Amino acid sequence: MNVAYCYHRSTMSDSPETSAPPSPSAARRNPAGYAILGLAVIAALAVGVYLFVSGGDDGNGNEPAATVPGLSGVPNPYPDTGPLDPNRPVIGQTAPNFALVDARDTSVVRELKDYRGQAVVVNWYASWCGPCKAEIPDFLEAQEALGDQVVFLGVNFLESQDKAVGILDELGAGYPAVLDASGSVADHYRVAGMPSTFFVDKDGVLRAMKTGRVTEQELGEFLTKAGVPYAP
Repeated sequence: MNVAYCYHRSTMSDSPETSAPPSPSAARRNPAGYAILGLAVIAALAVGVYLFVSGGDDGNGNEPAATVPGLSGVPNPYPDTGPLDPNRPVIGQTAPNFALVDARDTSVVRELKDYRGQAVVVNWYASWCGPCKAEIPDFLEAQEALGDQVVFLGVNFLESQDKAVGILDELGAGYPAVLDASGSVADHYRVAGMPSTFFVDKDGVLRAMKTGRVTEQELGEFLTKAGVPYAP
């Protein structure tokens, strides 16, 4: 949610005939006006933070993606991980390879290219994200139906290992997951909201991508584009 603030200051003539000093009563009113404006700004920021943390769910089934904050300056706790290819994600081209630690065992490093030969659904998620939780059961149904034709790879965004694994365990998701602990891969992939999902075919070519919850119908369409026909 982007909230823009602007203000307009009216111009006054410098002519002695039209300019006049403010009255004492007007001068006394100015501090109160600034205080009210300050409270309004604080309230608007609070609403923005709430929508970000809640994942953008409006309670009516409409679940827009939650905006991803800026990532500059976030330290990487896991050396030698992050983007491995200079190219950015473009449909029809090879998806950029990356290396991230396994969410369940941080001594293990996984790369996207490890799954070459299978279609891969790369899904950025977070435990605070309502739409992320809503789409995971659909992923599990597709995984059960398609077996080893497709790999669902969860990429947790800026959370601890406990939170990253906890939400998967809560929903019964046993598919592999990795920690994007500094957000460097999300930044490289131009992830702008949670959840964000990329559909890669067995040859490593990006075939579809979606910011926001992937519906059941979209899941079937995108998997089919990735070479794995699926009808929910």
